Amino acid sequence: MGKDLVIGRRRVRFRFFVFLFMAIMGCYYLIYSSARSPVYGIVQYGEMLLKDRGDALVIRQESVYEAPEYGRVTFLVAEGEPVEKEAPVAVLYKANYKEELVYQLYNVQEKILSYQQENIVQEIIDKDLERVEKEIAGTVASIQIVVRDLQLDNLDDYEKRLRSLFASRQKILNQKMKPDPYLERLYKEESELNRQLEEWKVELVAPESGLISFSLDGMEDILGAKAVNYITIEDFKSFYGKDVWEQEDDGKEAKADQPFFKIVQPGKWYVACLISNSQINYVEGEEVDVSFIGPQVQTIKGRVYRVVEEKGEILVIVEFNEKVEDFINKRSVKVEISKNFQGFMVPADAVVTRWGEKGIKVVRENSETFIPVEVVASDGESAIIVEKGESKQLELHAKVRIER
Repeated sequence: MGKDLVIGRRRVRFRFFVFLFMAIMGCYYLIYSSARSPVYGIVQYGEMLLKDRGDALVIRQESVYEAPEYGRVTFLVAEGEPVEKEAPVAVLYKANYKEELVYQLYNVQEKILSYQQENIVQEIIDKDLERVEKEIAGTVASIQIVVRDLQLDNLDDYEKRLRSLFASRQKILNQKMKPDPYLERLYKEESELNRQLEEWKVELVAPESGLISFSLDGMEDILGAKAVNYITIEDFKSFYGKDVWEQEDDGKEAKADQPFFKIVQPGKWYVACLISNSQINYVEGEEVDVSFIGPQVQTIKGRVYRVVEEKGEILVIVEFNEKVEDFINKRSVKVEISKNFQGFMVPADAVVTRWGEKGIKVVRENSETFIPVEVVASDGESAIIVEKGESKQLELHAKVRIER
């Protein structure tokens, strides 16, 4: 056991020095506090623009439809174009298409023409018939070229025109003579070949009205409109970054029973944005501006639909009522959410916590009054506040104490 310090005839124990140190520090604090001049601020009316930036997922109400057959496709509508229910959207040419059917049909129709021309008086062949014949020959040649080169984009238009020309020619010739058994047989053969060609071609129609898109990412059923009510931050992280499927051959190949196109409902759509260290105090129902970051920044007004907070991160879901057509084939994007706040503004250090409640100390003459407040927005230097309760003690130009 160590020996105590002896001063004069008194034995001084160690606890005496502890007490002495605490007394000196207490005096120093009292002297420093009394010597330090208090700092004050003023309640002002101001505004503050705050911004949060983060990754976001686009959420839409959309339905996916499958291709009924394998084959090549000609699109009749553009990406994002509005379509009505039962409107043609694409023509699918089956993989088992036989090119010789087109030639057989042409040969039969040539036989019909030749027979009709041989059995009517030459002088009644008029210029209208000659014009139609030239157009038929040109159209058939165009069909042969596009089928040979597998350039089927305009094939449907050529076929429709060819059928129209055949009908016009038949109408002219039927006025000149009545069909006999030989001609009747040729007509039946022509009809059968037309039927086979129609079986080879499948016209796809829109099952419902909406905006059509041929860009798919496999999350259409997962991230539908109902997802906004239950999506979590963990869900967001697992979905973000999923790219839109790259369809082979520019999307001109269809595979049976595989997703082929989708119909997106216009109107309400959403983005779910993940934010770390948010500056904005998000409140459901309030309006915000959302800027979509890209080569061309696009800003749309939206409404905060839902807020999810987990471990210092915030998932903000914003609802929109316009411009879904601009994001019909986008899923993972980057956005900036901004909000302009207005109201009573004080220095940020004037907001203190007392008994677990935030407030400010208002100085009136020689007394201080603690007024509970809610911080609506803060940028670290200033804070927009609203008074809690109904006492209405907070006034413009009031003097507030700033804690340093």
